[in-house]
Amino acid sequence: MKKFKRISAVVLGIALLFSPLAPQTVAEAKVVWGNQELVKGQIGRVTVIKNTNLYNIKNNKLVVARKVTKGQVFRVYSESSKFGGLYAVSKDTYAQKSSSIKYEKAPSDKIQALGVKVTKKSLASNISYPQVSGLINKPFEASYNRKFLNIAKEAQKAHNELKAQEKEDRKNGWYVGPYSHNMSYSVPYNQDNILSVAITHSEYAGGAHGMAWIDTYNYDLLKARQINLKDIINNNTKLSKVNKYIRNEMIARNKKGAQFEVNEFKSVNVKEDQFYYTSGGIAIIFGEYEYGPYSNGINSFKIPSSLYK
Repeated sequence: MKKFKRISAVVLGIALLFSPLAPQTVAEAKVVWGNQELVKGQIGRVTVIKNTNLYNIKNNKLVVARKVTKGQVFRVYSESSKFGGLYAVSKDTYAQKSSSIKYEKAPSDKIQALGVKVTKKSLASNISYPQVSGLINKPFEASYNRKFLNIAKEAQKAHNELKAQEKEDRKNGWYVGPYSHNMSYSVPYNQDNILSVAITHSEYAGGAHGMAWIDTYNYDLLKARQINLKDIINNNTKLSKVNKYIRNEMIARNKKGAQFEVNEFKSVNVKEDQFYYTSGGIAIIFGEYEYGPYSNGINSFKIPSSLYK
C-alpha cells in the first residue's frame, strides 16, 4: 500500500485524532537542584547560616512566625525589597535578608526544565496555535512564536480559499459542504528542556472524505534547535530494533481487532515520519490508510528509549 503523509478522514471523526496526543503543559519528571527537588514556581532557595526567625506580615509589620536553625533549607517563591529584603518561603511566611541566611537563585536551565509556558492563541474559532514564554534564549523564543503564527496564517489562508471555492461550487450545484480548513494543537511533552508540539490540520472540500494530518515539532530548548527523528534513530542498529518493535506491536494489535498490513511495513522513515516525545521514549505516528484500512485510524507507537540509546 502506498504511504500518504496527508491522510483522508471523515471530518466528523476529527476529534479522534487527539487520542494519542494527550495535552501536557507542565513537567512530570523531577528536576533536582543540589539535594532538593525544584518545584514549579520556585525561583530560588535560602539556607539558614545561623539560627534565626521566619516572619509573617501583620498590620504592615514583621511578626515572628517560628524559629529556624542552622542548616535548614527553604524554597523561595518570590522576592521583595520590603523590610530590607524578604524571600517568600510559603504563601505568607518570609525569610528576612540578613547575614543569618544565604539566598541562591535557581539556575535558569533547571527552571526551564520544569516546563515552559504554552499559551493558546487563535486567529479564528477554527484556527488555534501555540505561543511560548519562559525560554532562556529570547531570540529563539521569538523565532518559535513567529513560526507557529505563520503556520496558523497559512491555515487561515487555506480556509479562506476553501470558503471562496464553496461559494463557486454552490453556484454550480456541486456543493456538499461546508468546506473548511481547521487547525489545532496539543503539547505531548514539555519537560527536561524538551518541547514537543503536535499540529493537527483537518480539511474538507467536498466528496466522501475530508483530509487530516498531524505535523509534529520537537525542540531542544537549551540548544535552541529542532530535533529530527534521524537525530534520535541515527544508525541501522537502532532502526532495526525500532522496526522490529513496531512490527511486533502491529501483530499484537491485530489480535485485538486492528487490521495492520504488517508485510507492507518495511521501515520507519526517519526523514518523514512524525514523532513526539513521551515520558520514557518517543512515539511515532502513522496516519489513516498507512499500513491498513481507514478503520485503523491514526496510530502512535510508543518506542522505549532503551531501543535507541
